[in-house]
Amino acid sequence: MSSQALLCIPDARLRSLFSLLLTDGDAQVTSCHDSDEFQRVLVTRFYDLCAITLDANTDMAGFIKTVRYLSPDTRILLIANKDDVEQIIPLFPLGISEVLLQPINPKKAISAIHKLIDSQQIEAAAEAADEGADQAGAQSGAGQRTQHIVARSPAMRAVVSQLWQARQESLGIILRGEPGSEFELIAREYQSMCGDPSGYLCVLGHHEITSEGLATAASLDRLNDGIPRTFLIRDLELLPASQQAQLLDFLRLAKRRRDRDRPLRFVFTVAECDDQGRNLDLPFIEEMLFVVPVVVKLPALRDRKADIEPLTRKLLLDLTAIYPEYRVRSMKTGVVEWLAGRLWRGNHDEFCAYLRQVIMECPSREVSMAYLNTREAAMAGRSNNGLPPPLTTTTSLDTTVATAAVPVPQPLLKPVIAGTNPPFGGSERPASTGRLTAKELLAKVR
Repeated sequence: MSSQALLCIPDARLRSLFSLLLTDGDAQVTSCHDSDEFQRVLVTRFYDLCAITLDANTDMAGFIKTVRYLSPDTRILLIANKDDVEQIIPLFPLGISEVLLQPINPKKAISAIHKLIDSQQIEAAAEAADEGADQAGAQSGAGQRTQHIVARSPAMRAVVSQLWQARQESLGIILRGEPGSEFELIAREYQSMCGDPSGYLCVLGHHEITSEGLATAASLDRLNDGIPRTFLIRDLELLPASQQAQLLDFLRLAKRRRDRDRPLRFVFTVAECDDQGRNLDLPFIEEMLFVVPVVVKLPALRDRKADIEPLTRKLLLDLTAIYPEYRVRSMKTGVVEWLAGRLWRGNHDEFCAYLRQVIMECPSREVSMAYLNTREAAMAGRSNNGLPPPLTTTTSLDTTVATAAVPVPQPLLKPVIAGTNPPFGGSERPASTGRLTAKELLAKVR
Protein backbone atom coordinates (compact mmCIF):
# COMPACT_ATOMS: atom_id res chain seq x y z
CA MET A 1 0.00 0.00 0.00
CA SER A 2 1.94 3.02 -1.30
CA SER A 3 -0.15 6.00 -0.20
CA GLN A 4 -0.08 9.37 1.52
CA ALA A 5 -1.67 9.96 4.94
CA LEU A 6 -2.20 13.23 6.81
CA LEU A 7 -2.80 13.23 10.59
CA CYS A 8 -4.33 15.97 12.73
CA ILE A 9 -4.18 14.29 16.17
CA PRO A 10 -3.12 16.50 19.10
CA ASP A 11 -2.69 13.56 21.49
CA ALA A 12 0.94 12.44 21.19
CA ARG A 13 0.30 8.80 22.17
CA LEU A 14 -2.61 8.41 19.76
CA ARG A 15 -0.65 10.15 16.99
CA SER A 16 2.30 7.80 17.50
CA LEU A 17 -0.02 4.78 17.35
CA PHE A 18 -1.55 5.78 14.00
CA SER A 19 1.83 6.79 12.59
CA LEU A 20 3.16 3.33 13.45
CA LEU A 21 0.14 1.58 11.94
CA LEU A 22 0.40 3.57 8.71
CA THR A 23 4.17 3.28 8.29
CA ASP A 24 3.94 -0.48 8.79
CA GLY A 25 1.65 -0.48 5.76
CA ASP A 26 4.25 1.39 3.62
CA ALA A 27 2.35 4.67 3.82
CA GLN A 28 4.03 8.08 4.01
CA VAL A 29 2.75 9.98 7.06
CA THR A 30 2.58 13.75 7.61
CA SER A 31 1.52 15.07 11.03
CA CYS A 32 -0.04 18.43 11.92
CA HIS A 33 -0.65 20.00 15.32
CA ASP A 34 -3.76 22.10 14.64
CA SER A 35 -6.48 22.67 12.05
CA ASP A 36 -4.78 25.72 10.46
CA GLU A 37 -1.58 23.80 9.73
CA PHE A 38 -3.70 20.86 8.53
CA GLN A 39 -5.47 23.01 5.92
CA ARG A 40 -2.23 24.66 4.82
CA VAL A 41 -0.59 21.29 4.18
CA LEU A 42 -3.69 19.87 2.49
CA VAL A 43 -3.73 22.67 -0.09
CA THR A 44 -0.27 21.85 -1.43
CA ARG A 45 -0.62 18.10 -2.00
CA PHE A 46 -3.15 15.27 -2.38
CA TYR A 47 -3.53 12.75 0.45
CA ASP A 48 -5.32 9.41 0.25
CA LEU A 49 -6.30 9.42 3.94
CA CYS A 50 -6.84 12.17 6.51
CA ALA A 51 -7.22 11.16 10.17
CA ILE A 52 -8.63 13.79 12.54
CA THR A 53 -9.88 13.76 16.12
CA LEU A 54 -13.15 15.20 17.38
CA ASP A 55 -12.35 18.49 19.14
CA ALA A 56 -14.91 20.35 21.23
CA ASN A 57 -13.10 23.68 20.69
CA THR A 58 -13.26 23.41 16.88
CA ASP A 59 -16.21 23.85 14.53
CA MET A 60 -16.08 20.28 13.24
CA ALA A 61 -18.82 20.78 10.66
CA GLY A 62 -17.02 23.72 9.05
CA PHE A 63 -13.66 21.95 9.37
CA ILE A 64 -14.89 18.81 7.58
CA LYS A 65 -16.55 20.92 4.86
CA THR A 66 -13.25 22.72 4.28
CA VAL A 67 -11.33 19.44 4.08
CA ARG A 68 -13.87 17.99 1.67
CA TYR A 69 -13.72 21.14 -0.47
CA LEU A 70 -9.92 21.26 -0.58
CA SER A 71 -9.57 17.55 -1.38
CA PRO A 72 -12.83 15.95 -2.58
CA ASP A 73 -11.34 12.46 -3.14
CA THR A 74 -9.60 12.13 0.22
CA ARG A 75 -10.97 9.61 2.72
CA ILE A 76 -11.67 11.16 6.14
CA LEU A 77 -11.19 9.03 9.26
CA LEU A 78 -12.69 10.53 12.42
CA ILE A 79 -11.44 9.46 15.87
CA ALA A 80 -13.75 10.14 18.82
CA ASN A 81 -14.81 8.87 22.24
CA LYS A 82 -17.83 6.67 22.91
CA ASP A 83 -19.54 9.53 24.74
CA ASP A 84 -19.46 11.71 21.61
CA VAL A 85 -21.67 9.52 19.43
CA GLU A 86 -24.49 12.08 19.37
CA GLN A 87 -22.10 14.73 18.05
CA ILE A 88 -20.77 12.40 15.35
CA ILE A 89 -24.11 11.50 13.73
CA PRO A 90 -24.73 14.97 12.13
CA LEU A 91 -21.20 14.90 10.63
CA PHE A 92 -21.73 11.81 8.45
CA PRO A 93 -23.59 13.62 5.63
CA LEU A 94 -20.71 16.11 5.39
CA GLY A 95 -18.29 13.50 4.03
CA ILE A 96 -16.89 11.34 6.85
CA SER A 97 -15.74 7.99 5.52
CA GLU A 98 -15.14 6.02 8.75
CA VAL A 99 -15.28 6.52 12.54
CA LEU A 100 -13.09 4.85 15.17
CA LEU A 101 -14.07 5.04 18.83
CA GLN A 102 -11.56 5.10 21.65
CA PRO A 103 -9.99 3.06 23.14
CA ILE A 104 -8.53 2.09 19.77
CA ASN A 105 -8.35 -1.57 18.82
CA PRO A 106 -5.21 -1.88 16.59
CA LYS A 107 -6.67 -4.71 14.50
CA LYS A 108 -9.86 -2.77 13.77
CA ALA A 109 -7.82 0.36 13.06
CA ILE A 110 -5.60 -1.48 10.56
CA SER A 111 -8.64 -3.00 8.87
CA ALA A 112 -10.37 0.40 8.58
CA ILE A 113 -7.23 2.08 7.22
CA HIS A 114 -6.70 -0.60 4.57
CA LYS A 115 -10.36 -0.46 3.61
CA LEU A 116 -10.35 3.32 3.12
CA ILE A 117 -7.08 3.48 1.19
CA ASP A 118 -7.97 0.51 -1.02
CA SER A 119 -11.35 2.02 -1.87
CA GLN A 120 -9.72 5.32 -2.78
CA GLN A 121 -7.10 3.68 -5.00
CA ILE A 122 -9.66 1.41 -6.69
CA GLU A 123 -11.87 4.39 -7.45
CA ALA A 124 -8.94 6.35 -8.87
CA ALA A 125 -7.90 3.38 -11.02
CA ALA A 126 -11.46 2.99 -12.31
CA GLU A 127 -11.64 6.66 -13.30
CA ALA A 128 -8.28 6.40 -15.07
CA ALA A 129 -9.43 3.29 -16.93
CA ASP A 130 -12.66 4.97 -18.03
CA GLU A 131 -10.89 7.97 -19.50
CA GLY A 132 -7.95 7.15 -21.74
CA ALA A 133 -6.79 10.74 -21.80
CA ASP A 134 -6.53 10.83 -18.03
CA GLN A 135 -4.60 7.57 -18.06
CA ALA A 136 -2.12 8.94 -20.60
CA GLY A 137 -1.79 12.13 -18.57
CA ALA A 138 -1.05 10.12 -15.42
CA GLN A 139 1.68 8.19 -17.21
CA SER A 140 3.23 11.44 -18.51
CA GLY A 141 3.23 13.06 -15.08
CA ALA A 142 -0.05 15.04 -15.16
CA GLY A 143 -1.11 13.23 -11.99
CA GLN A 144 2.14 14.09 -10.19
CA ARG A 145 1.57 15.63 -6.77
CA THR A 146 3.08 19.07 -6.37
CA GLN A 147 4.81 20.49 -3.32
CA HIS A 148 5.54 24.15 -4.08
CA ILE A 149 2.86 25.25 -6.55
CA VAL A 150 -0.93 25.16 -6.74
CA ALA A 151 -1.87 23.14 -9.82
CA ARG A 152 -5.59 22.47 -10.02
CA SER A 153 -6.33 24.07 -13.35
CA PRO A 154 -5.78 22.10 -16.59
CA ALA A 155 -3.15 24.60 -17.73
CA MET A 156 -1.00 24.08 -14.64
CA ARG A 157 -1.47 20.31 -14.77
CA ALA A 158 -0.03 20.45 -18.29
CA VAL A 159 2.94 22.40 -16.92
CA VAL A 160 3.46 19.71 -14.26
CA SER A 161 3.37 17.05 -16.97
CA GLN A 162 6.03 18.89 -18.99
CA LEU A 163 8.24 19.26 -15.91
CA TRP A 164 7.90 15.55 -15.18
CA GLN A 165 8.93 14.62 -18.72
CA ALA A 166 11.85 17.09 -18.69
CA ARG A 167 13.44 15.76 -15.50
CA GLN A 168 15.56 13.32 -17.55
CA GLU A 169 17.05 16.03 -19.76
CA SER A 170 20.79 16.59 -19.48
CA LEU A 171 20.98 20.39 -19.22
CA GLY A 172 17.63 21.50 -17.84
CA ILE A 173 14.73 23.63 -19.07
CA ILE A 174 13.77 27.14 -20.14
CA LEU A 175 10.77 28.78 -18.45
CA ARG A 176 8.92 31.40 -20.49
CA GLY A 177 6.07 33.58 -19.32
CA GLU A 178 4.85 37.05 -18.51
CA PRO A 179 6.78 39.27 -16.07
CA GLY A 180 5.83 38.40 -12.51
CA SER A 181 5.05 34.73 -13.15
CA GLU A 182 5.98 32.18 -10.48
CA PHE A 183 9.34 31.27 -12.06
CA GLU A 184 11.12 30.40 -8.81
CA LEU A 185 8.26 28.21 -7.53
CA ILE A 186 8.24 26.28 -10.81
CA ALA A 187 12.03 25.91 -10.58
CA ARG A 188 11.73 24.50 -7.05
CA GLU A 189 9.04 22.09 -8.23
CA TYR A 190 11.32 20.93 -11.04
CA GLN A 191 14.15 20.45 -8.54
CA SER A 192 11.85 18.38 -6.34
CA MET A 193 10.87 16.18 -9.28
CA CYS A 194 14.56 15.62 -10.04
CA GLY A 195 15.08 14.04 -6.62
CA ASP A 196 15.93 16.99 -4.38
CA PRO A 197 12.68 18.01 -2.63
CA SER A 198 14.30 19.68 0.39
CA GLY A 199 17.26 21.39 -1.31
CA TYR A 200 17.74 25.01 -2.26
CA LEU A 201 18.24 26.48 -5.70
CA CYS A 202 21.71 27.77 -6.55
CA VAL A 203 21.00 31.20 -8.04
CA LEU A 204 23.65 32.55 -10.40
CA GLY A 205 23.72 36.29 -10.99
CA HIS A 206 24.51 37.86 -14.34
CA HIS A 207 27.98 38.82 -13.10
CA GLU A 208 28.70 35.10 -12.58
CA ILE A 209 27.73 34.09 -16.13
CA THR A 210 31.27 33.83 -17.48
CA SER A 211 33.32 30.90 -18.69
CA GLU A 212 35.30 30.81 -15.43
CA GLY A 213 32.28 31.32 -13.19
CA LEU A 214 30.19 28.58 -14.83
CA ALA A 215 33.12 26.15 -14.87
CA THR A 216 33.77 26.80 -11.17
CA ALA A 217 30.11 26.22 -10.25
CA ALA A 218 30.02 22.96 -12.24
CA SER A 219 33.27 21.74 -10.66
CA LEU A 220 32.04 22.45 -7.13
CA ASP A 221 28.83 20.57 -7.87
CA ARG A 222 30.75 17.51 -9.08
CA LEU A 223 32.90 17.53 -5.94
CA ASN A 224 29.76 17.35 -3.81
CA ASP A 225 28.73 13.80 -2.89
CA GLY A 226 25.04 14.66 -2.43
CA ILE A 227 22.22 15.16 -4.89
CA PRO A 228 23.17 17.27 -7.95
CA ARG A 229 22.25 20.90 -7.48
CA THR A 230 19.87 22.87 -9.66
CA PHE A 231 21.20 26.20 -10.95
CA LEU A 232 18.76 29.04 -11.57
CA ILE A 233 19.65 31.83 -14.03
CA ARG A 234 16.97 34.49 -14.19
CA ASP A 235 16.07 37.13 -16.77
CA LEU A 236 17.98 35.88 -19.79
CA GLU A 237 16.49 38.73 -21.83
CA LEU A 238 18.63 41.15 -19.76
CA LEU A 239 21.89 39.22 -20.14
CA PRO A 240 24.58 41.34 -21.86
CA ALA A 241 25.70 40.25 -25.32
CA SER A 242 29.29 39.69 -24.16
CA GLN A 243 28.10 37.02 -21.72
CA GLN A 244 25.60 35.37 -24.03
CA ALA A 245 28.38 33.84 -26.16
CA GLN A 246 30.18 32.53 -23.06
CA LEU A 247 26.99 30.90 -21.78
CA LEU A 248 26.33 29.22 -25.14
CA ASP A 249 29.90 27.91 -25.39
CA PHE A 250 29.73 26.46 -21.88
CA LEU A 251 26.37 24.74 -22.54
CA ARG A 252 27.61 23.23 -25.82
CA LEU A 253 30.71 21.87 -24.08
CA ALA A 254 28.65 20.52 -21.18
CA LYS A 255 26.29 18.78 -23.59
CA ARG A 256 29.16 17.03 -25.37
CA ARG A 257 30.70 15.94 -22.05
CA ARG A 258 27.41 14.83 -20.53
CA ASP A 259 27.73 12.86 -17.30
CA ARG A 260 24.78 10.50 -16.97
CA ASP A 261 25.52 9.70 -13.33
CA ARG A 262 25.72 13.35 -12.30
CA PRO A 263 24.06 15.58 -14.90
CA LEU A 264 24.08 19.36 -14.82
CA ARG A 265 20.65 20.93 -14.31
CA PHE A 266 19.94 24.53 -15.24
CA VAL A 267 16.66 26.44 -15.09
CA PHE A 268 16.57 29.57 -17.26
CA THR A 269 13.76 32.12 -16.97
CA VAL A 270 12.72 34.43 -19.82
CA ALA A 271 10.08 37.17 -19.79
CA GLU A 272 8.30 37.21 -23.13
CA CYS A 273 7.09 40.81 -22.87
CA ASP A 274 7.83 44.02 -21.01
CA ASP A 275 5.72 45.67 -18.30
CA GLN A 276 3.51 47.30 -20.95
CA GLY A 277 2.72 43.94 -22.56
CA ARG A 278 4.79 44.44 -25.72
CA ASN A 279 6.50 41.29 -27.00
CA LEU A 280 10.28 41.18 -26.93
CA ASP A 281 12.51 40.11 -29.82
CA LEU A 282 14.92 37.57 -28.34
CA PRO A 283 17.26 36.07 -30.99
CA PHE A 284 19.56 34.79 -28.25
CA ILE A 285 16.79 32.52 -26.92
CA GLU A 286 16.33 31.04 -30.39
CA GLU A 287 20.02 30.08 -30.39
CA MET A 288 19.69 28.51 -26.95
CA LEU A 289 16.90 26.24 -28.16
CA PHE A 290 19.47 24.25 -30.14
CA VAL A 291 21.27 23.45 -26.88
CA VAL A 292 18.39 23.38 -24.36
CA PRO A 293 15.37 22.26 -26.40
CA VAL A 294 12.88 21.92 -23.52
CA VAL A 295 10.75 25.05 -23.16
CA VAL A 296 7.90 25.25 -20.60
CA LYS A 297 5.36 28.02 -21.20
CA LEU A 298 3.83 29.29 -17.94
CA PRO A 299 0.15 30.27 -18.24
CA ALA A 300 -0.98 33.60 -16.84
CA LEU A 301 -2.90 33.57 -13.58
CA ARG A 302 -5.91 35.23 -15.24
CA ASP A 303 -6.32 32.05 -17.34
CA ARG A 304 -6.24 29.78 -14.26
CA LYS A 305 -9.42 30.62 -12.38
CA ALA A 306 -9.41 27.24 -10.63
CA ASP A 307 -6.07 28.07 -8.95
CA ILE A 308 -7.04 31.45 -7.51
CA GLU A 309 -9.08 30.28 -4.51
CA PRO A 310 -6.62 27.60 -3.28
CA LEU A 311 -3.77 30.08 -3.88
CA THR A 312 -5.60 32.64 -1.73
CA ARG A 313 -6.20 30.09 1.03
CA LYS A 314 -2.58 28.94 0.95
CA LEU A 315 -1.23 32.47 1.19
CA LEU A 316 -3.63 33.30 4.04
CA LEU A 317 -2.66 30.19 6.01
CA ASP A 318 1.06 30.74 5.42
CA LEU A 319 0.98 34.37 6.57
CA THR A 320 -1.11 33.71 9.67
CA ALA A 321 1.13 30.78 10.61
CA ILE A 322 4.28 32.90 10.39
CA TYR A 323 2.73 36.08 11.84
CA PRO A 324 -0.04 35.15 14.31
CA GLU A 325 -0.66 38.84 15.12
CA TYR A 326 -2.53 39.23 11.82
CA ARG A 327 -6.25 39.04 12.58
CA VAL A 328 -7.59 37.78 9.23
CA ARG A 329 -8.64 34.13 9.25
CA SER A 330 -11.14 33.85 6.39
CA MET A 331 -12.67 35.56 3.37
CA LYS A 332 -16.34 36.45 3.06
CA THR A 333 -18.48 35.43 0.11
CA GLY A 334 -17.60 37.29 -3.06
CA VAL A 335 -14.10 38.38 -2.02
CA VAL A 336 -12.30 35.67 -4.00
CA GLU A 337 -14.40 36.43 -7.08
CA TRP A 338 -13.54 40.11 -6.70
CA LEU A 339 -9.84 39.27 -6.40
CA ALA A 340 -10.08 37.06 -9.49
CA GLY A 341 -11.63 39.92 -11.45
CA ARG A 342 -8.78 42.20 -10.45
CA LEU A 343 -6.30 40.16 -12.51
CA TRP A 344 -6.23 42.46 -15.50
CA ARG A 345 -2.69 41.39 -16.44
CA GLY A 346 -2.42 37.96 -14.87
CA ASN A 347 0.63 38.90 -12.80
CA HIS A 348 1.12 36.27 -10.09
CA ASP A 349 3.61 38.31 -8.02
CA GLU A 350 1.47 41.44 -8.12
CA PHE A 351 -1.61 39.48 -7.07
CA CYS A 352 0.23 37.91 -4.12
CA ALA A 353 1.68 41.28 -3.07
CA TYR A 354 -1.77 42.90 -3.12
CA LEU A 355 -3.28 40.02 -1.14
CA ARG A 356 -0.47 40.24 1.45
CA GLN A 357 -1.19 43.93 1.98
CA VAL A 358 -4.91 43.24 2.41
CA ILE A 359 -4.23 40.51 5.00
CA MET A 360 -1.67 42.64 6.87
CA GLU A 361 -3.82 45.79 7.01
CA CYS A 362 -7.30 44.36 7.55
CA PRO A 363 -8.29 44.90 11.23
CA SER A 364 -11.14 42.35 11.33
CA ARG A 365 -11.29 38.56 11.35
CA GLU A 366 -12.79 38.37 7.84
CA VAL A 367 -11.98 40.26 4.67
CA SER A 368 -15.25 41.74 3.42
CA MET A 369 -16.28 43.56 0.28
CA ALA A 370 -16.96 46.73 2.30
CA TYR A 371 -13.33 46.82 3.46
CA LEU A 372 -12.01 46.20 -0.07
CA ASN A 373 -14.19 48.94 -1.57
CA THR A 374 -13.11 51.41 1.13
CA ARG A 375 -9.46 50.51 0.59
CA GLU A 376 -9.75 50.90 -3.18
CA ALA A 377 -11.38 54.31 -2.74
CA ALA A 378 -8.56 55.43 -0.46
CA MET A 379 -5.93 54.16 -2.92
CA ALA A 380 -7.68 55.95 -5.79
CA GLY A 381 -7.57 59.19 -3.79
CA ARG A 382 -3.84 58.80 -3.19
CA SER A 383 -3.18 58.26 -6.89
CA ASN A 384 -4.72 61.66 -7.74
CA ASN A 385 -2.73 64.89 -7.60
CA GLY A 386 -4.61 66.14 -4.57
CA LEU A 387 -4.53 64.72 -1.08
CA PRO A 388 -7.01 61.93 -0.27
CA PRO A 389 -9.92 62.68 2.07
CA PRO A 390 -9.05 61.85 5.68
CA LEU A 391 -10.50 58.61 7.02
CA THR A 392 -12.13 58.27 10.40
CA THR A 393 -12.34 54.73 11.75
CA THR A 394 -15.11 53.34 13.90
CA THR A 395 -14.09 50.03 15.44
CA SER A 396 -16.47 47.43 16.86
CA LEU A 397 -15.76 43.92 18.11
CA ASP A 398 -15.27 42.36 14.69
CA THR A 399 -15.74 44.99 11.99
CA THR A 400 -14.23 48.31 11.06
CA VAL A 401 -16.06 50.97 9.03
CA ALA A 402 -14.03 53.78 7.47
CA THR A 403 -15.85 56.89 6.25
CA ALA A 404 -14.60 60.12 4.71
CA ALA A 405 -14.60 63.02 7.13
CA VAL A 406 -16.98 65.73 5.86
CA PRO A 407 -15.83 69.31 6.61
CA VAL A 408 -18.25 71.30 8.77
CA PRO A 409 -19.42 74.48 6.98
CA GLN A 410 -18.52 77.69 8.86
CA PRO A 411 -21.16 80.48 9.20
CA LEU A 412 -20.57 83.41 6.88
CA LEU A 413 -20.11 86.89 8.44
CA LYS A 414 -22.52 89.57 7.32
CA PRO A 415 -20.64 92.09 5.11
CA VAL A 416 -20.44 95.71 6.20
CA ILE A 417 -21.84 97.99 3.51
CA ALA A 418 -20.82 101.63 3.33
CA GLY A 419 -23.54 104.05 4.39
CA THR A 420 -25.26 101.62 6.72
CA ASN A 421 -25.09 101.02 10.43
CA PRO A 422 -22.37 98.52 11.40
CA PRO A 423 -23.75 95.30 12.88
CA PHE A 424 -21.87 95.52 16.20
CA GLY A 425 -21.98 99.29 16.85
CA GLY A 426 -19.42 101.99 16.01
CA SER A 427 -19.41 104.91 13.61
CA GLU A 428 -20.36 104.82 9.99
CA ARG A 429 -17.25 104.54 7.82
CA PRO A 430 -16.85 103.41 4.24
CA ALA A 431 -15.08 100.14 3.79
CA SER A 432 -11.38 100.67 3.10
CA THR A 433 -9.98 98.96 0.05
CA GLY A 434 -6.33 99.37 1.13
CA ARG A 435 -5.36 101.34 -2.03
CA LEU A 436 -4.17 105.02 -2.34
CA THR A 437 -6.06 107.50 -4.51
CA ALA A 438 -4.33 109.67 -7.15
CA LYS A 439 -4.38 112.82 -4.92
CA GLU A 440 -2.94 110.93 -1.92
CA LEU A 441 -0.21 109.45 -4.12
CA LEU A 442 0.82 112.93 -5.52
CA ALA A 443 0.84 114.44 -2.03
CA LYS A 444 3.03 111.63 -0.79
CA VAL A 445 5.49 112.05 -3.66
CA ARG A 446 5.77 115.82 -3.07
